[in-house]
Amino acid sequence: MPETKRAATSTRIHAFDSGVDNAALLGGKGASLARMTGLGLPTPPGFTITTDGWRAFHAEGGMPDAIRDELAERIAGLERTLDRRFGGDERPLLVSVRSGAPISMPGMMDTVLNLGLNERSVAGLAAATGDEAFAWTVHLRFLRMFASVVRGVPEAELADVDAGLTGADAVAALQAAIAERSGGPVPDDAVEQLHEAVMAVWRSWDGRRARRYRKFARIPDDLGTAVTVQAMVFGNQDDRSGTGVVFTRDPTTGTPEAYGDYLPRAQGEDIVAGGHDTLPLDTMRATLPGAYDDLVEALALIEAEYRDMCDVEFTVEGGKLWILQARPGQRGGAAALRIAVDLVDEGLVSVEEALDRIPASAMERLQAPVFARGQALDVIGSGTPASAGAACGRAVFDADRAQELAADGAPVILVRPETSPEDIAGMIACSGIVTAVGGRTSHAAVVARGIGRPAICGVDALVVDPAARRARFGDREIVEGDVIALDGGTGEVVAGEVELVPALPDARVARVLQWADERRPVELLTAVPDGATVVTGPDDVPDDVDGPVLLELEWEGEQTTTLLERTVTALRREGDPPLLLRLPDVIGDGDLRLPAARWTAFVVTDPEGWPARLLAGRVRRPDA
Repeated sequence: MPETKRAATSTRIHAFDSGVDNAALLGGKGASLARMTGLGLPTPPGFTITTDGWRAFHAEGGMPDAIRDELAERIAGLERTLDRRFGGDERPLLVSVRSGAPISMPGMMDTVLNLGLNERSVAGLAAATGDEAFAWTVHLRFLRMFASVVRGVPEAELADVDAGLTGADAVAALQAAIAERSGGPVPDDAVEQLHEAVMAVWRSWDGRRARRYRKFARIPDDLGTAVTVQAMVFGNQDDRSGTGVVFTRDPTTGTPEAYGDYLPRAQGEDIVAGGHDTLPLDTMRATLPGAYDDLVEALALIEAEYRDMCDVEFTVEGGKLWILQARPGQRGGAAALRIAVDLVDEGLVSVEEALDRIPASAMERLQAPVFARGQALDVIGSGTPASAGAACGRAVFDADRAQELAADGAPVILVRPETSPEDIAGMIACSGIVTAVGGRTSHAAVVARGIGRPAICGVDALVVDPAARRARFGDREIVEGDVIALDGGTGEVVAGEVELVPALPDARVARVLQWADERRPVELLTAVPDGATVVTGPDDVPDDVDGPVLLELEWEGEQTTTLLERTVTALRREGDPPLLLRLPDVIGDGDLRLPAARWTAFVVTDPEGWPARLLAGRVRRPDA
């Protein structure tokens, strides 16, 4: 098709069916959509503006004319493919505009859904679906999202402006409020809407929450974000529609069975935001068996393609399944280990690859304390165990307070009605997370697993009042500063101090440690050998190196890998001496990736520590 041919020569925009799936260029989401399209899965068509587009936007201080021109060509291609008109009066084409960084940053950047609607095209949507009320609802949702994401109008300021109004009257009231607060209404012209939305997504890369997450996750600021533009499908259309997020394996335990949340008559943002009590995936099997069977078949194809546990977003529109995204899923430490072991047993990955996939920080968390057995527990609530681990600390009810108290050295447990991307700093500062609503695919759960915090979501009868700094677990009141504990493996919330004890290796941990011990080509020493030269970085390498060198680097999470690579390169210029590395007592949230070099030993405090043994088993020789 002309669309595919044009995509093959594009430098800034690629159609999903172009055959290009480079994540550095298309971002994780764009690369995923290209792969899903290539597998023949039911994926709504669209295209991706590459990370080079983001760079051009920053260089020019606005959207380059060349991207505007190519956007017009791409939209025209979508119109031909779907026989719809962008912003048209009949059979209108609506699109989503989403961010897609090369490294996953869940919920940290912006999305606009239902773009392309105006007062004329809403009539076309009503005619196409046979449901006028649905069309007006979609239009109002679009206006609110556009106002919030693109114009920066706080959602709370628009909450009641159309109260008691419907249809065109509600739209008029909402547009007037948006114009008053942002200098103008949402434009009627669909192309103008698209340009504004794309630039808003580009700007969100530099938003406060995205910058805070990148700093924590050690993601470089210059990667930039791609932008995907995709034809809309509607999970909120009718009773045979819905949306969901499913993991091909349990992201908390690693159990090899699909686990997910489903929400009837809803759009994707409803489920990932965590503001709704979702239903188990089995609900979909009971109500939409055909779409469920198609989903199970798609999950098998996706996992085989990625050779990994995947996180899949989907929508059902009028009984038909659509796959919106697939990517390797965030998982807890226990799940990371089990999945790696199971994939070896299933013949999908080698032992060496499995060892490389298990983060050292995950092994550290697995070795972290758990609830001691036999103690009396004052259980005040229970919910979905969303991220494994145990924690005990003072209860806090907003992210800012979590940061304040944690800065004083006090472990805190963040208790929220739900979390949002704005809570990221508090989530990082706290020791554990509890939410009143949401499940294992909610924002709180996904982020907690990504940053290594235990979490429980959807706690029964939990009502949180952040302004009053208190919460009720059923008939039990907890105020700020009260000590509570949570077990992210069982889903129990406990009042009062709880004794935590070191974890013992289970059969899978023992197996991984055995694999690592059998393969490690280095010693684990508790003392530095005599005569070793100490080097603290690439600028500290002496001109004449004689004998072994001990690298004592300042531990900076994932940035340590870059520092190691630079130091090893500098040492090779001076003769490539035998190398020793001092490992810190705490690995933290980064994951060290050792460059291939002449490693001979690690210097550690505890040679039986699980992270150190794993890292030793991952050492590769330059000639291996």
